[in-house]
Amino acid sequence: MNSVNSFAFLIAFIDLLWLFALMGIPALMTATLLGVYVPKEERRIPQVARIRRSFLLLGAGSALLGGILSILAYFLSKGSEGWTLALLLIPQALGFFVTWNFSRRQALALKAERGWKVPQSSKRTAYIGSDRESAATGVSAWAYLLHILVILITVALVALNWDRIPNPLPVHFDAAGLPDRYAEKSIGSVYTLTILQSLLTALFAGIHFSLRRMRQSLDPSDPQGSLRRQIQLRASNSWMLFLISLIAMIMFSWLQIRSTYDFRGTLPIGLAIAFLLLLTIPIVGFMIYIRRRGLEDEGINRRHGEDRFWRGGMFYFNPQDPGLFAEKRTGFGWTFNFARPTAWLLMTAVIMLPIAAVVATTLFVG
Repeated sequence: MNSVNSFAFLIAFIDLLWLFALMGIPALMTATLLGVYVPKEERRIPQVARIRRSFLLLGAGSALLGGILSILAYFLSKGSEGWTLALLLIPQALGFFVTWNFSRRQALALKAERGWKVPQSSKRTAYIGSDRESAATGVSAWAYLLHILVILITVALVALNWDRIPNPLPVHFDAAGLPDRYAEKSIGSVYTLTILQSLLTALFAGIHFSLRRMRQSLDPSDPQGSLRRQIQLRASNSWMLFLISLIAMIMFSWLQIRSTYDFRGTLPIGLAIAFLLLLTIPIVGFMIYIRRRGLEDEGINRRHGEDRFWRGGMFYFNPQDPGLFAEKRTGFGWTFNFARPTAWLLMTAVIMLPIAAVVATTLFVG
């Protein structure tokens, strides 16, 4: 496969993942319609299906526009990967923003017309169960030692084969897997991915411990059943995050080995894409699991499920809720309560972490 075909294939793959995150997940979540709660008995009415269909069609138009602009960018910029990606993803993101807001207004109008409301009994909370039950997350915190083991094995293998590492060292590859940027061999340049692995492990482990300490907010009409469902939802989320992070650790270790002492002149892009595909398996499995278990409403039918607490249908802002976290309305993970100042500090830290990693590794490489 030549570099043009490889680049086109890689771009198409990245774009499919991007579009699935932007449009696929919101369209698949039946409990909400563009961030608006839909009662169970109303989820199959034609008006709901029509709004979903309109959302997908408008989103597809944005996707097509981005695709056309990226093709033009590729030829006009003489194959610039940066311009091609920028003019593919940015128009699609802007189109998604417009499409989301337009379709959400339709959903809000339908809500007012049909009188949709969150059940009154779900607006109260109760706390039961032992500390052991409330802390259950499905995956033991000790499991993240496996990530550290993967990192240590990689560090040892690279160190033992130090003399086989080429100098200069390839540090960037094009879409065909051919090196297009090099750096002087040093501890910093060789262990760049190790730094990133360590930061990601700390991030995922921190999320895991945060989930263990989240308060249980239960439906008082069925506290035991609500506790059981919340434990199932929390456990499935923690397994998904653990598997995603472990696959990412193994992928980075493989990239580090293949680009250092086991470098053979090119990086097999096909295997890199296979790793990316593996990352989608825990996500798809999680979505199937919560739908089959009927857990979609578990993050909705409580006090924080009311539409007025979700800015734009996506951002949770509830001054009445003392908690820092709340389940997302899709059941897919957790989100911050942005009415709490601490949430903004943590969000800043999450955003700055990858930026700090890039800056740090650039300084090491330079």
